[in-house]
Amino acid sequence: MNADLSLPRGRLRPARADDLDVLLKLLHDKDVRRYLCDDTALPRETVAGMLGRSEQLASRGLGLWMIENSSGDVVGVAGLQPVSEEVGTAPTMAGGIEPVIAVNPVSWGRGLAREAMSALIRYARDELGLSQLVAAVDEPNTRSHRLMDHCGFVPIGRTQGPAYELVLYRVQLGDGDRSLVPQ
Repeated sequence: MNADLSLPRGRLRPARADDLDVLLKLLHDKDVRRYLCDDTALPRETVAGMLGRSEQLASRGLGLWMIENSSGDVVGVAGLQPVSEEVGTAPTMAGGIEPVIAVNPVSWGRGLAREAMSALIRYARDELGLSQLVAAVDEPNTRSHRLMDHCGFVPIGRTQGPAYELVLYRVQLGDGDRSLVPQ
């Protein structure tokens, strides 16, 4: 099982099967699902499958974590996972590990996504020994593009996604330069 990851104003704790209802509610929010789920309200079984896959990935140090604020309220989800099959067809993404972050819109603008991403980057470098992370962001998702930029990701290409063109990103982790990882 993955460990808790500290945030300046909360923590990331490993997702559990009993997080299904809160994760389903988050992913059904119209502003969250617009880009993360290609504007599809995922069925309960699909979200349960995501949690099951997260448990399987935990043996590799990957999976989903719930984002809790300093009051202990779940305000989002974050994770590290192998790139999806459709994004993995882009040569720069094949075999990569990508972060995923979704924060409840009532908590937007508070820096929680940045804190969670920074924690995932440090964990990927320090605990998993990864040399890079990759990401794919829908072209119109300006919030995620700002997050990528702020956390040191650089654009490396484009590919067509299911709903929008995707901007592909990479952040290098393996040179030992801790100054590259936002605190």
